[in-house]
This record gives sequence, structure tokens and C-alpha cells, in this order.
Amino acid sequence: MTTGEFHLMKVPAEQLAGVLHGQVVDPGAQPTKVVRRGEGWTVDVSWEVTGELVDWLAGRWRLEVVADLTGGGESRHPSPPVELTFTPGSGRYTASIPMRGQLVPGTYDLVVNLTTTTAAGTAGALGGFVVISKVTVKE
Repeated sequence: MTTGEFHLMKVPAEQLAGVLHGQVVDPGAQPTKVVRRGEGWTVDVSWEVTGELVDWLAGRWRLEVVADLTGGGESRHPSPPVELTFTPGSGRYTASIPMRGQLVPGTYDLVVNLTTTTAAGTAGALGGFVVISKVTVKE
């Protein structure tokens, strides 16, 4: 599982900290770097926020995969992004983004992009990304 960068409000780590992980998983639930376009492969993501402020968070997480094809073209999956509501008392989250048939054959850099919206619906101050480099999609 690849670990990415997590961006938080400018507060001390004991008040709020985070970690974000992502990986490509084949239909047999095994991590992989080579997938078949028509098989049920996914991008599995987990993240955790910890600290004194976790119970005070309000809003929604927004999660998407940005697929950058070597030699041209970028796409975002799913559209619209997956949304999860903040869960007071628990800073642990997981999501699985189905990718069957979403990408044409080729080699991609995949980036998991995690952002937030506030309870008022405006852009939030939390988020992060994980670069899952060089995933090959075969026919």
C-alpha cells in the first residue's frame, strides 16, 4: 500500500494529524500493478485523522482517482467523486473505487485525490493525495 501526503489545518499534530494510503487491487483482492480492463479491479483507499479536534470536524470527504495516461490524457474517476460524511468519534475511513472498463489499455500514473467540503458546502481545509505510479491496463 502506498502512503501519500495529508494536508491539515495549521494546528499542532496532537490536535489534528492524518495519514492516507492507496493501492490498486485485482479481482482476487491482491495488490497489483497490472490489471485487465474488463476485470473488476479497484483502487482501495484508507485514511485516518487523529487528535483532539476529530470530534469537531463537520462536512464531507470527496475522493477521486486521477488517471494520467503516459503519452497523453488525464481522466477522473468516478464522476462525480465519492462523498463520505465525517464521522464524529472515529477518524478512520475506507473506500473502494471500482475501475472496471474505465481506462483504455496503456500505462498510467494514478493519483488518489482526497478533499473536503465544509458543513456549509464550501471548500474545506483538509485533504491529501497518494501517487500510485505506473499501473498497466491490458485488454
